[in-house]
Amino acid sequence: MVSQSSITAMIVQVILGIVISFSLLIYYRRTLKISYRAVGVGILIFIVFSQILEQVLHGYMFSGNQTTAAWLKNPWMTAVYGGLAAGIFENVGRWLGFSFLLKKRQERKDGIAVGIGHGGIEVLIISVGMGILGLVLATMINAGTFEQAFGAQAPSEQIALFQGLKDRMIHTPQSEYWLGAFERIPAIFIQIALSLIVLYGIRTRKAVYLLYAVLIHALIDFSAGLFQAKILPLSVVECIVWVCGLGAVIVIVKSKEWFAKLAPS
Repeated sequence: MVSQSSITAMIVQVILGIVISFSLLIYYRRTLKISYRAVGVGILIFIVFSQILEQVLHGYMFSGNQTTAAWLKNPWMTAVYGGLAAGIFENVGRWLGFSFLLKKRQERKDGIAVGIGHGGIEVLIISVGMGILGLVLATMINAGTFEQAFGAQAPSEQIALFQGLKDRMIHTPQSEYWLGAFERIPAIFIQIALSLIVLYGIRTRKAVYLLYAVLIHALIDFSAGLFQAKILPLSVVECIVWVCGLGAVIVIVKSKEWFAKLAPS
């Protein structure tokens, strides 16, 4: 049985993801008059660069090339690769989005809008989407209908996969569900801050800011990779995410001074 506390955490995860994403959109739309176009570009960047192009590379690196597949059996290599891949794809995507799709929208508020679009759709896909899926699976497990999802005629590999998923859901500590429920709060502020850093690099014509964004992003995803490899405990990873989230809020506030010193775009 999946505990009621774990199910409650999934419900909170879904609600928080929706509330955070739309609250930031409404707040900045009212206060800064952010552009829906810029928000849409942020959404487009995440889908194209993170969910399509990056996944194509993963397919090649993990399955399409025997040499790289052998390298990535090392969990440290996998964490380094995963962090750099996410950092490069998503932040180069931001750079290209600002440079080609938002040539006339490069003010601070546009950086915030892109970050809300990018981070918001990430929250909706990962946090809300996975939370809803988790609730469906937990309900099936507790109702005793989970095994019917694949049936007796399913291949043994598929049965083993579903059984492993069931075991993880049942035996995952409740604390992990709750930590996951609140993780997206700092994550969306990190995405806004990274968008502002990349945009500032474009406005000042200093590509080094793109490098800063890539490395910050890579560090966060590197720690997540170490958790997946069972090298770091989730509590340590969450501490890193929340510290970076606090730093992101500082960047967002300080960015007002940065952009105020620049000539109008």
